[in-house]
Amino acid sequence: MSVQFKELRGDLAFGVPVPPTAAGTAIEVPIVRLPFGAQITEIAWVPGAAITANGGNYFTLTARNRGTGTGSVVMATRAYSSVNGVATTPEVLTLSSTETDLQPAAGDVLTAHFTHTGTGLAIPAGLVQVKLRIR
Repeated sequence: MSVQFKELRGDLAFGVPVPPTAAGTAIEVPIVRLPFGAQITEIAWVPGAAITANGGNYFTLTARNRGTGTGSVVMATRAYSSVNGVATTPEVLTLSSTETDLQPAAGDVLTAHFTHTGTGLAIPAGLVQVKLRIR
């Protein structure tokens, strides 16, 4: 007897470690290639070290659905321009208010994309986690 994806209940969590990255260096980390259509229920970032926000030089974490290649659907963002981050404390990102942005299809690739404004901030090692339900 085997279990099929459609038989799973509740939220499934997919996480990816993020390597420490120098200020000003953009990085995009694939989280998961979905084997099924899903409804995103939560996206969290857990920095491994404290982050001191800076209004002129900061990084932005953008959770994206790249589709089956270079898509650009933004599911959630978090900029370190005004609020500090606490080491090992999960931060739940505010999800897109557009419902279709949170409904990736089978085969879509979800990523964590870190970009910089000004000279940026160093990105500490951490974890990005996506929770979703199969639809």
